[in-house]
Formats: sequence, structure tokens, C-alpha cells
Amino acid sequence: MKIAYLKTHNAHLWLLSMSSLLFSASYNILLPELPVYLIGIGGESYLGFIILLFTISALLARPLSGRLSDSKGGKFTIYIGLCVTLLVNLLYPWVTFISGFLLLRFLHGFSTGFAPTGYTFYAKGNFKNRGKAISIQSAFYSAGMAIGPMFSSWIHTKFGMDYVFYSGAILGLLAFLMILPLKEKTTEVVRTNEKSNLWIDIQIWRQSLVMFWVFLGFGILLVSSSLRSISLGFQNNGIFFIFFTLSTILIRLIIKNRIDVLPLKQLLIYGTILLIISSGLFSIWSHKIAFVLASIVYGAAMGIFIPSLNLWVLNDNAGADGKALSTLYIFMELGIGLGSLLIGKLIIGFQSAFMLVFLVYGIISFALPIFFKTETRKVLLD
Repeated sequence: MKIAYLKTHNAHLWLLSMSSLLFSASYNILLPELPVYLIGIGGESYLGFIILLFTISALLARPLSGRLSDSKGGKFTIYIGLCVTLLVNLLYPWVTFISGFLLLRFLHGFSTGFAPTGYTFYAKGNFKNRGKAISIQSAFYSAGMAIGPMFSSWIHTKFGMDYVFYSGAILGLLAFLMILPLKEKTTEVVRTNEKSNLWIDIQIWRQSLVMFWVFLGFGILLVSSSLRSISLGFQNNGIFFIFFTLSTILIRLIIKNRIDVLPLKQLLIYGTILLIISSGLFSIWSHKIAFVLASIVYGAAMGIFIPSLNLWVLNDNAGADGKALSTLYIFMELGIGLGSLLIGKLIIGFQSAFMLVFLVYGIISFALPIFFKTETRKVLLD
């Protein structure tokens, strides 16, 4: 195996990270306005499909994105995701009937099935401190989740919904342009198991179950946090996402210089402690202060778990990193889907269930360290 590594302060990392921010913003900019838009074209009874169809297609794309990353490289996989988000954003304004809109939502989900796998695959293979590189890149991706929705309402009010879609397309185009100068410096022989034709990596079952559980909580909050914030008296129903995003970005930037040298088990235990604390704050104390603190602590937990789980998968898999990453993200999608579509819907119907759900979630989270069996890592430093 011959690898030409780049320094993690190299301009390539910042181009990659900025591209991931713009890509994330390109589809998240739509989310606050899509329910109103769908109601406007007569699709009020289909509101649940906005996230459902997007999630299903992302889930379907994950196995293929892993194989393509292993065979064609991270850039190729990123290109597919960026082309999808660019094309679909351009089509939204021209498709003003319900079935067409739902079809576009399904197609749009393929963008997140491909691009995130490609971003992480590129970051892991082209920089000496891959933990630091993944932390920086994923922090930028999270920033895009917050930055996109910040401007959507203003654009909608000033210029109309069509320009929200066009803004998403422009962001996707800029993300595409930033990938063009990147060169993949890694020439690596993928250690595949010729006897296995599976599209997922069953060796990373521990990491996958942890990922599923962590994102189950996120899925619950995705659909219930806005109603919870309203019931607590917040004027801004997106208050959870503001504090969550700021916290998860900050913690990733704080640990970026240590994530390659700290034991993975230690990092995962830190994440678990924060997850339990945030669940306790969500469940025991029904107050604005508790909700804000819980959002901050939960964001910090996710900021530790996501890069740590990525590194754990890359350190211990069956040999094909792309397949392993895509398997991890499949369980992420399953967690989000189950949390938002089943448990989250339960909370919407019974607001009193919010605190009980997170009490149970926090108690079960005590069992997570059972799965934290990690291998010693080989660390490459700048």
C-alpha cells in the first residue's frame, strides 16, 4: 500500500470542508419552508413524506456509495451527490403538483446517500491526522445544517419560494466547484473478502448499533423538539437546533487536535456520559434553562460520537473502508427514521410523553459501553 498523505492544514482540507458545508446547506435550506410549500400546493396530508421519502432513498443509496468509494474514490461519490442536489433543486420550481414534488423528494435523498460517504472517505485517506481531518470536515458539514435554514425564511419572504430552491442549487454548484481542484493522493489496494458478496460490513456491528442508538435520539428530537420548545414558551421553535449545532461544532474543533491520540474507548465513554446527562435534563426538569442546557450537552455528545465512530469503523472493519462507512451511515438513517417516524410521532400526539421517552432513553444509554471493544490505533501525525 502506497499513500501520499497531505498535511491537515493543507488547502485541500479547507476546500473539502467548505464544499461539505455548502452541500449540507444546499438541502437544509429547504427544510423550514417545505411544509408550507407542500400545504400551498394541496399536500397537507402528505407532510410526513417530506422526510420519509428523503430518508428512504438515502438509505437505499448507502451500500452503493460505499462500493463506489472503494472502487472509484471519494471524489467520484461526492460528484454524484452534488449533481443530484443541483439538478433536483433546479427542478423543484417547475414541478408544482403533489406527486411530482414527492418524487423529487425521493430523488433528492440520493444526494445524502452519496456525498457524505465520499467526503468522509476522502478525508480518511488523504491526510496524516485523519481524525483531525474528519473532525474539521464534519464540523463544517454540521455548520451547513444551521446556516442553510438561517436564510431560507428571509429568501422566501423577500423573493419567493422559487428562489429558495435556486439558492439550494447555487450552493450545490459552489460545492461542486470546490471539489474540482482536489486530487486524491491515495493509491490503496482494498482488502476485500472475495467470499462475501454482502453490500454491508457485518464486522462493524458494534459501531453500527451504537450509531443507531445515538441517532435514534436525534430522530426523536428532529420532529418533537420544535413542539417542545413552543410548549416551554420559546418564541423561536428552532432553539434546539441553534444550540445543538453550535455545541457540536465547538466540541469537534476543541477535540480535533486530540482525537488521533486519545483512546477511542475513552472518547466513546465521554460521549456516553454527555448523552446520559442530556437525556436527564430533557426528562427530569421541565424548564427553558434545562432545555437549552440539554440541547448544548446533547450537541457535545454528538460532536464526540460522530468522528469517534467514523474512526472506530476505519480502524476495525473487514477491509473495505467505503463499504464500512456506508454500513455505519445505513444504521444512522435507520435510527433517524425510527426515531422520527415512530417515537417522534408518538410525542407529537402526546406531548407528556417527551420527558418519559428521554428518561427511558437515558437509562438504556448506560448499557452502551458494553459495545466499546476497540483496537489500538496506528496514529499518523503531521
